[in-house]
Amino acid sequence: MEQQPRWAEMCARILQQCVALQGGRRPLCEYLGAKPQELDAWLAARSGPPRAIFERAMEIILKEHDRRAALEAQNPPPKRRRADLAHP
Repeated sequence: MEQQPRWAEMCARILQQCVALQGGRRPLCEYLGAKPQELDAWLAARSGPPRAIFERAMEIILKEHDRRAALEAQNPPPKRRRADLAHP
């Protein structure tokens, strides 16, 4: 079963980002409605979370994406000069 390990690994990476965005494992468990031992298994990629948990985790990622996009819209990065493009 090649698909399950890849799914679990992808979920683990997403959940690792969620831990950072939520300020730790405990706040993430509370937000997701999960037990700490369940989160530990998902973070270790031993299994993937149920679909409802995955969708809640993706809400965290999408909120962060929206937050960053809004900040960038308020403060767009300076345009690069042609000389800057020649020397990365």
